[in-house]
Amino acid sequence: MKKRIYRKILQKILSLYPKGLKGHPLKRVKKLAGLICGMLRKKKCTMSAVGSGLPQQITAHGKEKACKNFLDNAWNNYETHYLPYIKHFLPLFIENANTQESIYFVIDGSQMGNHHVALMVSLVYKNRSIPICWIVRKGAKGHFTNQMHLALIEQVYEYFKPQLPKDKPIILLGDGEFDSIGLQAFCRKVGWDYVFRTACNTLMYEQGESFQAKNLAIAPQTDHLFIPNVAFTKEQFKNVNFLYWHDPKYDDPIPLVSNLPEALDIISAYDKRYSIECLFKDLKSTSFNIHKTRLTSAAAISNLIMVAAFAFTLLIKLATKYEHHDIRKYLHRLRPDRVVCSIFFYALELIDYFLDEDIEFDFHFSKFSMNFP
Repeated sequence: MKKRIYRKILQKILSLYPKGLKGHPLKRVKKLAGLICGMLRKKKCTMSAVGSGLPQQITAHGKEKACKNFLDNAWNNYETHYLPYIKHFLPLFIENANTQESIYFVIDGSQMGNHHVALMVSLVYKNRSIPICWIVRKGAKGHFTNQMHLALIEQVYEYFKPQLPKDKPIILLGDGEFDSIGLQAFCRKVGWDYVFRTACNTLMYEQGESFQAKNLAIAPQTDHLFIPNVAFTKEQFKNVNFLYWHDPKYDDPIPLVSNLPEALDIISAYDKRYSIECLFKDLKSTSFNIHKTRLTSAAAISNLIMVAAFAFTLLIKLATKYEHHDIRKYLHRLRPDRVVCSIFFYALELIDYFLDEDIEFDFHFSKFSMNFP
């Protein structure tokens, strides 16, 4: 069973490398496939759990050590392994994202491992997010500078510009720490739209008169106050649209800045920002528990996130493929009024069901061919 999953994962990853891969690069790819297999099966991030996916007949201690060595190895990193994979599948994820006519990226940070934090960019996908690019450093959430935010977005733009369709708007979403003028200016420069939360005490100017969101009131008959073409902060960055939105889910209104011209479009876009919170929850508390890793190196934690990102995206691909298949009614109760479980939890149930029932499956986006009674 384990070797069957391992072979499927290895076949998928090897298909993205040049033919004839051999030597140490091939050994590293094989070990990566084994670690992804271990995380998929055990749904934990401990070295023993992740290393258990390696197909070799070696001791448990040996597998644990092999896992640690892979994560610490400088030859293993995002650019070598995950970037070719996500470049290949990004157009397919975009095609299946069900986000209407726009592409949504979200930037946010989250605590990962032992006193480390990850800054990540994800693609909004079916009320969840797909990990696209990230950096890890020692510190607490919020310790990334504006320059680091901008550098990561510039990296995403350079990496994935050829894969992004030219006929769809791209909208970048972020919470309050990402509203810098530098990031807004970059989005405008490359033709992206953006919606960022800002602080209630951020200084803005309307026709030369200063105001702060904390001093504004929203009319009772509406849920928002929209002020177009404000100047942002003391630097008076021009042509920013300000929206003060009172979401019924929260006690206090949310101040937003954007270059989108319509208030309802800003609300609709920002509401998708919470998909990255679901992603962090999926990678952490509800499945892989990456936040509990005892790794102390930022590079090793980044590689552990990479293994989890592979596992996560393979699960999402599997669930997308069988999302509307009759097999779903055998896994959980179907209700006409709402979705019983998210696509990620469906994926977790689905792969366990396939393994328990010895049903053949694959990780392709193509149409399913499984015969199920």
